[in-house]
Amino acid sequence: MLPGFCDGIDRRGFLRLGSLAGLSLAQILNLQQLRANDSTAGPSKPKKDVNCIFIFIIGGMPHQDMWDPKPEAPAEIRGEFLPISTSVPGMQITDLLPHVAKVTDKLAIVRSLTHNDPDHTAGYHVMMTGQHPGFGGNFNRNVQNNNMHPAFGSMVAKLGHNSGALPPYVSVPNFLNSGGPSFLGPSYAPFVIEADPAAPEFSVRDIVLPEGVTSDRSLRRQLALRAINQMEAQAQASRARSKPEQSLETFYDKAYQLMTSAAAKQAFEIGRESQATRDAYGMTSLGQCCLLGRRLVESGCRFVSIENGHWDTHRKNAYSLRELLVPSLDQGLAALLTDLDQRGMLDSTLVVVTTEFGRSPRVNEMAGRDHWPQAFSTIMAGGGLKGGITVGATDKQAASVTDRPITPSDFAATLLTALGIDPDITLHTPLGRPVQLAGGGKAVRELFA
Repeated sequence: MLPGFCDGIDRRGFLRLGSLAGLSLAQILNLQQLRANDSTAGPSKPKKDVNCIFIFIIGGMPHQDMWDPKPEAPAEIRGEFLPISTSVPGMQITDLLPHVAKVTDKLAIVRSLTHNDPDHTAGYHVMMTGQHPGFGGNFNRNVQNNNMHPAFGSMVAKLGHNSGALPPYVSVPNFLNSGGPSFLGPSYAPFVIEADPAAPEFSVRDIVLPEGVTSDRSLRRQLALRAINQMEAQAQASRARSKPEQSLETFYDKAYQLMTSAAAKQAFEIGRESQATRDAYGMTSLGQCCLLGRRLVESGCRFVSIENGHWDTHRKNAYSLRELLVPSLDQGLAALLTDLDQRGMLDSTLVVVTTEFGRSPRVNEMAGRDHWPQAFSTIMAGGGLKGGITVGATDKQAASVTDRPITPSDFAATLLTALGIDPDITLHTPLGRPVQLAGGGKAVRELFA
């Protein structure tokens, strides 16, 4: 794990919204409003409102064992898994994904992602932002020097059309610094849900009043705060107050409203779902994160980032995939796409499954696969994209891209375009350095209907 945000502010100081007494949510809302009022902030409303559920597989998802099977390759290349037919004639994935095989008409498999960084931490940043972490390859130095790129969720929080009580960018059940706001500042950081929604005792502490503080007591606190603010305003009546001072109480009110809003709290209350629905997604961390993601975008959240870890299969790759890793993704992803489709939400919700890089073509002496950024696969569905297609191809060993190479910048441009945000927008760092959102990448037009 890396240190705090690129601007030096400790992440927990801004991401733990805490109790009403802390009022850090109000501070964040204040920062967001100040940014929104900034005439240099750039466009604030996308061409269309499309939400995103962004599933990040931490450790390196093995493309040849899942999305890009090579049945004709030697055993040490193809691995233990067999290709199976899907709901789309001619499209095959491996037998690790029987649930997803039934919904491939809803998704696109992009088999030709490629970059050149085999390091996990840099890879996270590359695929969560579309850009390498600055010049020189020194990740820690670039963190300190503010030379990193904002994550997709932070871009959406800044440039998307965000309304309602819910934060626009939510991360569950963890957080990587490379998924942060970089030079955009902490007002565009994610609201982090650190609890596991599959746990029986799951709750989101940041949207409820502190233990022992009743709603009546909280109301009295709010009224007292207003009284103090009014007294202070009267004492300062002889001098003009700045706009931030005039509007600060509004942000306290919004923080209070989030913590007392039944609708906002219900979005996080996954226990309101029927047991049948929860079972359909799978009572696993990833499955329940997918279900929570659906609930959040349904209630107005624009970008939900879901992290699923422990995919660094240098040892016992086949065993780990079959017994520990893939079943929850297979079930959760299939259920998510089906559920969104049945609710009429798939066209307005982009679902992405990606990873920092693929795994090596050859199985090593420990029955594992090693890091391989030269070629790997990503899944995209919904958001107006075409379903039932594959884009790009790799060679007979899944080692290199042979057709339609797609860079992380192209991936970023594709995602932003699907979300209605112009990937060619240029922002500026606090020092005035121009930064293009997608770094000159071009959207993969084959994906768009």
